[in-house]
Amino acid sequence: MAMEETTVFIEAPLSFGQLYSWREIDAYPVDGKQEANLPATWDLRGFSLEQVQLALSRLVQRHEPLRTTYHLLDGVLAQRIHADPPAPVELVDRVITDAEEPDRSTAELIGVAFAMTDQLCWRAVLVSTQGAPMYLSLSFSHLILDVWSVLELRAQFSELLAGAEPAGPVGPTPREEAGKQSQDSAAGRRAGAERYWRQLLAAQPADQLPSLASGVRQDRIQATLHSHRLGVLAAEVAKTLGVTPPAVLLAIIAAALAEHLDAERITMSLMSSNRFAVAHRRLVTTRNQLIPALLHLEPGGSLAEHITKAHWAGAKAYRYGSYDLDQVLAIAADSGIDDFNSLFRCWFNYLQLDAEPLEPARRTPAELVWEPLARQFGQPIDVRVTVRGGRTSIALRADPQIMPADALTGVLRTVSQGVALAAWNPASSLSELWGSRGAELPAALFPPEPGQTKISAGAGWLRKAVGLAVRP
Repeated sequence: MAMEETTVFIEAPLSFGQLYSWREIDAYPVDGKQEANLPATWDLRGFSLEQVQLALSRLVQRHEPLRTTYHLLDGVLAQRIHADPPAPVELVDRVITDAEEPDRSTAELIGVAFAMTDQLCWRAVLVSTQGAPMYLSLSFSHLILDVWSVLELRAQFSELLAGAEPAGPVGPTPREEAGKQSQDSAAGRRAGAERYWRQLLAAQPADQLPSLASGVRQDRIQATLHSHRLGVLAAEVAKTLGVTPPAVLLAIIAAALAEHLDAERITMSLMSSNRFAVAHRRLVTTRNQLIPALLHLEPGGSLAEHITKAHWAGAKAYRYGSYDLDQVLAIAADSGIDDFNSLFRCWFNYLQLDAEPLEPARRTPAELVWEPLARQFGQPIDVRVTVRGGRTSIALRADPQIMPADALTGVLRTVSQGVALAAWNPASSLSELWGSRGAELPAALFPPEPGQTKISAGAGWLRKAVGLAVRP
């Protein structure tokens, strides 16, 4: 539903994070924009309807993104922060018939796309039974929030329900950030990011993956490797080399992809949360931006050297992870790049979703799970790593013309082989890793053929990762 024109609002330009999210989602097919929705299901049992509505109202007033709509004004993107918009919450009273109903309710809700303009970018269904609140299903668009924001909102909502003042921050708000990012005092940071992009584009990466035009669908396949042991070994390698587990996995995944693509260099577009400063870690907004890192593969170099170089290449990229995407697209036009998808051809994201410790002694068999229908648009190669409950999951989605199913399985197997080899003998070379394809791996790292290969009954990695379903 479009916002009434009479609503009182403040108008402002978009922050870098907002602009990035808007351009990315705008590149999705018209019938695929619901893929940008983030789910949540909040338990309301034990609270009155008045308590729930008051807590939700206070949450909306605390956070401008929940009162924000986007608008194209003479072709220029702007945001409007409304003073007191009607909350997009539907009240439903019904008997809950089974424990899976909250999951189904939330899944149905996130299956509906949000308009890119003129509409609040969240909605909810509050389900009660005979007047007693049971749960709240919510759908948030990535246009306004990222994953961390959804988790933060849940924590603050719980505090508000309990009658406490949330400890989480309110600002800086996105419009305040947009103001700071355009000031003269930020000119050095803007220039540094533009310089990084110019150098990257001039390097002409050798992978040359074909991009998919915005709004176009094309076949994609996806499999996810789940392993507790893989995360343990990645952490051991990271500790030995003085780097991070994400850097270890980035380096080995890049090596596996480069072998498949027969490339000496590969550009990995890293998802930067842009929450490195303490003041930014709990902000409720969208700050994520992809930033490419160019990795060079030296067959004779050791795995230790390769991982360390990847670590520092990633660190350098993250330094420039907050930037004006429109300005970058203007710069990229000189290199023949004219849309979002062409900028970011090989996606890498790492999310640690809880603080559950790893279990070094655990030898649970690994699983390889195929998605029955992968998202049929976006980058030709897309890697998402999630760590939850001590288990590391690597979801690899690819264009089957670039990476057929057997090759995709082989890349994931090489990743397990590479992490294990780096843990057992970090002096081993990339050539040795590439030459070890087919070597036997413990079942805790990769399932034997054809065992423990499954077809997922789920609806996607993100829904599983951050859905906060309750069991009434």
